Amino acid sequence: MKKMIVLLLVITIFTSCVRSLYPITEDEKEMIFKKELLGRWKDNEGVQYFIDTLNPGSKVYTIEIIESNDIPQSPDKHFWDTSYFLGVLVNIKGKFFLDCTADLEQPAVKLAVKKMGESTANSLLPTHSIIRIFSIEQNSIECSSIDKDNFLVLLKQKRINIRYESINKDDILLTEKSKMLQQKLIELEKFPSIYKEKNHLTRIR
Repeated sequence: MKKMIVLLLVITIFTSCVRSLYPITEDEKEMIFKKELLGRWKDNEGVQYFIDTLNPGSKVYTIEIIESNDIPQSPDKHFWDTSYFLGVLVNIKGKFFLDCTADLEQPAVKLAVKKMGESTANSLLPTHSIIRIFSIEQNSIECSSIDKDNFLVLLKQKRINIRYESINKDDILLTEKSKMLQQKLIELEKFPSIYKEKNHLTRIR
């Protein structure tokens, strides 16, 4: 049961308010591997990303994200917030998407789950954060998550048609299954505003 838990982590491009109930794909043949993603990266806000492979020869990436946060009422003090994800890169008609889920096998995550109690942990909904990868170069990555506000505008204007649920006032959960989800992601490519905020990662040497 604990493998069905997802910790809703708050991290830069992974904070998208638009997530998916289903993965982009469960077919390993549709997954691709790009070694250029591997390494240490830093984004516009100074958040660090450490990307590796889950196992030698695996197409699954491990993503460790480290963010510095100020301690309330103590502006001169900081703490480091570390989160862990597993990522799968998918090429849909020449467009790259990274499908990310919480890495539940990390000791720190297991400890957090244990502390919150099994009943509480089992009530959390597993979701997938979808990151659009615009470019992958040797020393830079350009990416973005779906912008919720522009997504809702397009829905209201009936310019897009996609199954979803509002799971609270701030979050949208896409409910299309994998094959249809792929089709809908390609349809969204017609609307550049859907990826309003692009994030630029640079390699840490």
